[in-house]
Amino acid sequence: MRRAAVRAAVHRYIRRLLETHEFNDNTSLVQLGLEKADIEDLIFHLEDEFGLTAFTAEEDRMLKTAKTANDLSRFLLEIGRH
Repeated sequence: MRRAAVRAAVHRYIRRLLETHEFNDNTSLVQLGLEKADIEDLIFHLEDEFGLTAFTAEEDRMLKTAKTANDLSRFLLEIGRH
């Protein structure tokens, strides 16, 4: 998986959820208006798009630690290497 493709997918899904055009990779997901359930849905959609499966423990950890779009991209790249 290429980092640029992962980043583009993360941005695309967040823009769909928020109906916004641009945001910074390091902007807080909460500041963007996403709640825990939104972030969880986002993770599932992104895993599906890239054909990835994370263990429940990994997804739980991500839900607790994902603060930014950049965090989501890193998570996808990490589980893509397994």
